[in-house]
Amino acid sequence: MTQPPFDPYGTPMRPVHQPQAGPLPGYPGQMRGVDQFTTALVRPGAVLVAFVFWVLASLSWPVGTVVRFIAEEGGLVSTGSVLTLFGTGCLAIGGVLGSVAFVRGGYHARLALCGGAFVIGILAVAAVVVGAREGLEPASWVVVVLRLLLPAVAAVFSFLPGTRHYFAGNLG
Repeated sequence: MTQPPFDPYGTPMRPVHQPQAGPLPGYPGQMRGVDQFTTALVRPGAVLVAFVFWVLASLSWPVGTVVRFIAEEGGLVSTGSVLTLFGTGCLAIGGVLGSVAFVRGGYHARLALCGGAFVIGILAVAAVVVGAREGLEPASWVVVVLRLLLPAVAAVFSFLPGTRHYFAGNLG
């Protein structure tokens, strides 16, 4: 004769009744075949406009660097100008990759682009302050203004009211 296992709480052990596999009573069965496929979210037009502005804002850094060095020094003649072009090229690659993630519905890409634009906007304002002291060429002023305006316009289009549902589906 076997004895039941020791129970320190003094309650007799009862078997656990697990529910049986299959649909529960009172609930419908499996999904229909047509319900297995979700409809794609329609990308709002504001997202496409913001994407274009994010790409333009990203490309304004290396292109603007070349324009500024041609206007001020006559070309990329120094090591500093080449290193500046390399740094702004890396910045542009990151911005374009973030823009692609943004247009695909990446919620965090939208936040990262706006946060990065804020930080880099501070650098652009510093360039305006330094440039005002040194007397920039007109082409350089156009580049600096574009570097300030393009991300601001892109951020506004990124957070228009019609874009919220598009990014809400991709929070993870």
